[in-house]
Amino acid sequence: MSSTQGSIETQEAIEHFAEALHQRIGADRYRLWFTHGVQFDLEVGDSPDDGEPTVFVIIRTSGPFAAQRMGNSFATELRAAAMIACGERARYRIDVEEAEQPTPKKRTRAAKVAAEKKATTKQKSTRGRAAASRSTTKTARAAGRSSSGRSSSGRRGSANSLASLLAQSNAAGNGAASNGKGGRKRSRGRVEHDPVAAAELPGDDDEHEEDYYDEDEFESDEQPVRAKSRGGAKKSAQPSAALPPLPDSQPTGGRTLDSFITGPCNEFAFSAAMMAVATPSVATPLFLHGPTGTGKSHLLAALANEFRTRRRMRRVVLLTAEQFTNDFVVSVGSTGLPAFRKRYRDVDALLIDDVHFLAAKTATLREALYTVETLASAGKPLVFSANLPPSDIRGLTGEVAGRMSSGLVCPLAALDQQTRFQLLQRMVATRCVLGCDNALLEEVSELIGGDARAAGGIANLIGMLQRMFRREPTIDEIRRYGGDLLRSTQVAPTLRSIEKAVCETFGLEGDGLRSKAQTRRVSEPRTLAMYLARQHTGSAFTEIAKHFGRRSHSNAISAISKVENWLASGKPIGAGDGAMSAQDAIARVESRLRVG
Repeated sequence: MSSTQGSIETQEAIEHFAEALHQRIGADRYRLWFTHGVQFDLEVGDSPDDGEPTVFVIIRTSGPFAAQRMGNSFATELRAAAMIACGERARYRIDVEEAEQPTPKKRTRAAKVAAEKKATTKQKSTRGRAAASRSTTKTARAAGRSSSGRSSSGRRGSANSLASLLAQSNAAGNGAASNGKGGRKRSRGRVEHDPVAAAELPGDDDEHEEDYYDEDEFESDEQPVRAKSRGGAKKSAQPSAALPPLPDSQPTGGRTLDSFITGPCNEFAFSAAMMAVATPSVATPLFLHGPTGTGKSHLLAALANEFRTRRRMRRVVLLTAEQFTNDFVVSVGSTGLPAFRKRYRDVDALLIDDVHFLAAKTATLREALYTVETLASAGKPLVFSANLPPSDIRGLTGEVAGRMSSGLVCPLAALDQQTRFQLLQRMVATRCVLGCDNALLEEVSELIGGDARAAGGIANLIGMLQRMFRREPTIDEIRRYGGDLLRSTQVAPTLRSIEKAVCETFGLEGDGLRSKAQTRRVSEPRTLAMYLARQHTGSAFTEIAKHFGRRSHSNAISAISKVENWLASGKPIGAGDGAMSAQDAIARVESRLRVG
């Protein structure tokens, strides 16, 4: 944000305006629309209503289309923020940086002679009108000097300094704006808004914003976004000339490697994270995957902190895949792709959480691939996380999945009982007013699932019960008041969910396991599904066989012995490119069941 006046009052007013706008539209929408390629400024001008001096809050953007959408979507919020920052007479205006005009082509000698003749004729025809207008102008000036309107000294008063106007507005208070005439006036390169009438303009809804974010509109990343100008011609949105700022990075929130609790469920991923810190250029790209609440975001935040402190990297960016997508969409419509690429390809380390959000977003995936390729070629650390391994995320292109899998792919399983117990111990020590017996915590850790967030909810429940009873709660009281929380952490698989997970793992149709096909591609995954159904559900053999289209319960019984033999011998199951060991197949199916 910048101001041409540069005074302390101006800077304070701009900061006040930005803070008020941030509170009204929320952090996500503010970051999306008003951080990249947008500048705030203040300017003194005459009000079109009464001609008195007033303060205009200037919002400068480099894209005409983005300026129009800002005016339509945030008219009420911009009006309110301007009045809070600069007084009830304040207005706002959205300015668009004009695109550079193309250099005119050189004209031939004949064209120059014709143009000179035309200019001479036009000059002669306008001399008479100019002479007539002089007398009219003199009369009007004389009338203006003798009228009871403002004097010359009053006119000078309308050019008050910005500081004095801001001081007057602060003294008068931030009252509600009075009703009056106004509206929105369009001029070349800017949009002026009346603080009252602008609130009544149509288009201030979220439906337009969702349409603007639809990536299906982008047939090519290189197509510039165009908007119609006043004269009907189309202008290309030009990228900002200023150096693109560093993308907003998520705070680490005190999540470090020292505070990460390790166990059999995550020790492999933790060792990979330590290796990534020791040798960033060798151990990355690092891809962490697992169900919700297994510590993926914690490890990403811890790695970002280690890169900044231990490796002394200055430009470390940690963000979600959704933030990356939103920044890409906004850049296409405002600052342009060159500025976006410079922001993300000049970093020292890039960490992206929830990569599965990028699935089926063609334009964003292509840009993400080029960004990852550029950083990997330069030896920069790359860390990603998702709920599934790259090859299992549907909608993720083979190129992107292959590049993200080229380093280390590390699974994080649901927290085991011992890890949950240690986590509960730490949370109770920091969140509860009284101590808690380890035997009670061990019993509680056996009741909850493998989600670390659920463990945090149980710790809060124990702390509340301590305050309520003024003592340590019993296991029966925890079950009584936290029964819903305990049940929600243990979602039992069903026959249908197991069938779906097996089909997705082996790339089969939704009802492929129920068919009468006897090929290895179908029969062996069906046998595995019946084995898992017996392990994870309480269904009888007859029910399992009937669900998967078998005639007798003996088919389900034989499936148990077959899979046990596969596990002992390491025999691959399936056919073609989808073949894998029985142990690997079971791990993938169970991972999908935990993700849901």
